[in-house]
Amino acid sequence: MIDIKIGKFAGFCFGVKRAIELVDETLDNETGKIYSIGPVIHNEKVLERLEKKGLKIVDKSEVDKLKDSVVIIRSHGIERDIYQKLVQNNNKIVDCTCPFVKKIHNLVEKYAKEGKYIVVIGDREHAEVKAIISYANNDISVVGSEEDINGLKIPENQEIVVLFQTTSNIEKSKKYVDILTNLFYNKCLVVNTICNATIDRQKEVDELSKNVNSMIIIGSNNSSNTRKLYEVAKNNCDNTYLINDVSELTKININNDQVIGVSAGASTPDDLIEEIVTNARTKF
Repeated sequence: MIDIKIGKFAGFCFGVKRAIELVDETLDNETGKIYSIGPVIHNEKVLERLEKKGLKIVDKSEVDKLKDSVVIIRSHGIERDIYQKLVQNNNKIVDCTCPFVKKIHNLVEKYAKEGKYIVVIGDREHAEVKAIISYANNDISVVGSEEDINGLKIPENQEIVVLFQTTSNIEKSKKYVDILTNLFYNKCLVVNTICNATIDRQKEVDELSKNVNSMIIIGSNNSSNTRKLYEVAKNNCDNTYLINDVSELTKININNDQVIGVSAGASTPDDLIEEIVTNARTKF
């Protein structure tokens, strides 16, 4: 019989829970069409529910068409110029940006005004990072690899501030910080903006994956924090699987005498975790 150990930090984080509550409240109380610029969170099941309830998800390229409407700002935040355009077009804005992400926007504005060069450790293609870098006019770079660090062109006398995407891989980030501080000795200020939920979840998965036969990470493949959990678990446990719903249990090969660890990304609802765990107990 299998033994399933579920991480206590699995599932919705504060920022995601807050965003979903705000969207539900808006859908319950506002009339007319309600738009979201991009997906509110990265979970298909949750988005499907919200769309059935009346939320219309549009691409940021359509922002010019939104006037006198109710517009949701996703939990990852949005570029400053798009936000300003929404205001100019007299939209009612419901800002679901995670407070920890909003804090980074404020830090970028602050350090940019002070003339510092800003380095963001994260994924340059992620919505959160695209929003973050929009709050600096110039002198900002995104680092997602050692090659990116080697390619940095920073004026010799300019001070540097290092910030992080909230869902960054902790171990990789430490490695990049070591390289940066060695390269730019005595002129590099590091401000840890990885959120506590990310830190707690990654540490828990790191420990859990060392003491089980297999790991199941639940969440969307396009969720940054979920992919980071998979990376952490895979580093310790070869039999690590990333699945998004119960149907994907069929691709997992687990013996019935194994210990299985389970965790989930910050956008994964509790009922989905429960459904997958319940079916896993039956299947294996």
